[in-house]
Amino acid sequence: MELKVIKNKQNLKLRQSKLAIIDIGSNSIRMLIYDDFTSSRVPFFNEKAVCELGKNLDKSKKLHKSGKIYALKVLKRFSEILNVSKINNLKIIATAVLREATDAKPFIEEVEYLFKKNINILTGEEEAESSAEGVKIGFENVDGLVADLGGGSLELARVENNIVTNKTSLPVGVLRLINNPIVKKRNLPKYLKNLLRDEKWLSKKKFNNLYLVGGTWRALFKLHLFQNEYPVHIIHQYSIENQKLTKFLEKISSFNKSKLKSVEYISKSRTPYLPYSSIILEEIMNIANPKNVICSISGIREGSLAKDLFKHSDSNFVFNKSLEHISKKRGDLGSTYKKYFDFIKPIFEGNEHFNQKLLHLSCVLSHMDWGLGAFQKAELVFQETLNTPLLKLSHKERIQLALSCYWRYCSIKYNPKIEYLTFLNNNEIYSCKQVGAALRFANSLTSISTIFLEEFKLYKRGNSVFLKIPSQHQEIISKQVTKKFKALSRELFLEPRVIYSN
Repeated sequence: MELKVIKNKQNLKLRQSKLAIIDIGSNSIRMLIYDDFTSSRVPFFNEKAVCELGKNLDKSKKLHKSGKIYALKVLKRFSEILNVSKINNLKIIATAVLREATDAKPFIEEVEYLFKKNINILTGEEEAESSAEGVKIGFENVDGLVADLGGGSLELARVENNIVTNKTSLPVGVLRLINNPIVKKRNLPKYLKNLLRDEKWLSKKKFNNLYLVGGTWRALFKLHLFQNEYPVHIIHQYSIENQKLTKFLEKISSFNKSKLKSVEYISKSRTPYLPYSSIILEEIMNIANPKNVICSISGIREGSLAKDLFKHSDSNFVFNKSLEHISKKRGDLGSTYKKYFDFIKPIFEGNEHFNQKLLHLSCVLSHMDWGLGAFQKAELVFQETLNTPLLKLSHKERIQLALSCYWRYCSIKYNPKIEYLTFLNNNEIYSCKQVGAALRFANSLTSISTIFLEEFKLYKRGNSVFLKIPSQHQEIISKQVTKKFKALSRELFLEPRVIYSN
């Protein structure tokens, strides 16, 4: 699919420099700042303030008085940060609270005057579409139901093979519900059933995946992650099977105020909403019946920016931009990671247990010199690689990458914590060791210059692995290089062969 960029002056500016987005929601206001959105969808600044602009909105029809005062204070702080940082590229979006409040106009005018920028007040369907576009940014291929739970509304969108086909917005938000004088927790399931039943497209098709967006659901999944001692402490792409999640939700939805006070691991500003978010999720699962429920940290803000910047996202273009960005930010290779990739690629062609995307990333991330001993380097690089800021990596792929980079820095006789190895089968573990050994060997050839990676050739034939060297460079093959070449051949279960060419 060809990448088509919307060509106007504003979007050209957005692509060329730091970019900020402010999201004014019913419960909270958040600002994100990106270094280069086309290269990395992970912000370097991410700050939230719980203002509760939409508190008692159903009853008063107006912005909450103290929430409005606090919101303006927060927004003035955000404005000062942008001014000091000289960031001019800004987008401001707002959702249900500014759509519905009868006194929103003076607040909107004051905010627009402060930033010298118009607020884009999204419709419910625009919210749903932006959330779905945001999830697409964070996953390799989206197929299922996207649900975005905010303070004032719930957005739902069906996505089939990365195409949004249905979308809707419902007046179901955690702040709205907790202050609703009519809908109480005990009759919430019935209220939700009636709302969801009216959306005919929801019940017509079952969904393989349910993607969750929104801070309260992130908090819910974070609680599940820590309670189950899950080793990868990354919420994004954390997936729970339907049946396991149902039991957890039943427990959380029954929590009273005293029980909620004892909840650990998550922000206290989120805990009051946990039972409500659990009940909402249960009812969505009842009608959608997904096999897996997956958390996404990428949603409405990322999707809103993507809609401005791209008409179609070409995965190869985005991936290559991300590689270049990470190679400059995380390692000291810069673009020379390509030489490592080209050198070791021939011995991994057709390896179904370690694909080309992961091989590329291993080369990018494998050159972080921490100035410590080999084993300490290995441990630090493992954790650094595991937490690589690439949203589309699954947890399993993160572990494969981390293991290959771990074995780049230490002998394969060492292992990281055993719980990481349980994510992979034996063939996948062997492949990680092979990639690590190949990178370790390649690095032994490049202590002075990467030019040797261009002139030397590494390939497999029959039951042997060959290293082809120009005769004038044979002195480069030291005992250390020979030792690492033999170690690589053992991991490949092949005989080592060195060929000198004229």
